[in-house]
Amino acid sequence: MGKFSVRPSGSGLVRLCGGNFARTLREARACERAGRGEEACRMRFEAVQSLIEGLDDEARLDWDDEEARAAMELLYASAADHLAVGDVEMAAAIWERLTDCDEEDRLEAVVMLAFCYPLLGEWECFDEALFDVPMKSPEYSLLTLWCDFCRCGGIDRDALRTLRTRHKAWYDEFVAAEHPVTEEFLSEIRGERPSPQAEARELWFATAPLWANRPDFVEALRKA
Repeated sequence: MGKFSVRPSGSGLVRLCGGNFARTLREARACERAGRGEEACRMRFEAVQSLIEGLDDEARLDWDDEEARAAMELLYASAADHLAVGDVEMAAAIWERLTDCDEEDRLEAVVMLAFCYPLLGEWECFDEALFDVPMKSPEYSLLTLWCDFCRCGGIDRDALRTLRTRHKAWYDEFVAAEHPVTEEFLSEIRGERPSPQAEARELWFATAPLWANRPDFVEALRKA
């Protein structure tokens, strides 16, 4: 990775000069499209390491700056890469760094952090993260269920009722036996207004490594 420097913007946020973060983001995506997933993961992680090593812990990145925005997107994507291979601790650490860089949490890293914390036994962190998740969202209901299961081994009946009635697409997706990646699904996710069913499947895929770690959670949802 190339070296980079920082400079304050008018708002007091930090812009990045150099580093090739935008180019790395594009090249990693091209690698994935070409079927070179491992290479894409390596590229993203090297960029993240370079960013973390060269950026002050207190720095807040300017979303309107192309390089800074790409750096934040690389942080999110690299955390997802680590979660995909079961490294929940590293995934959480990178998402935490992202929330440090972007206090507005435009990429909604706090949601993924909240899903990671119960598996790590980080209950205080979970409570703090859940506070930033909208209570009326399907993610909030799922997180409540997930937390209660990890803590007590049971299913929160109120949260389950809310998921079934208010967020049926998410309930149906999470108890489904299969989660096919269809052309229709891919087209919807790339579009501006994906259906609830597509959004639910996208969340399933994002969190699937957690459920692989605790398959008894999904089974408990099915039986409840």
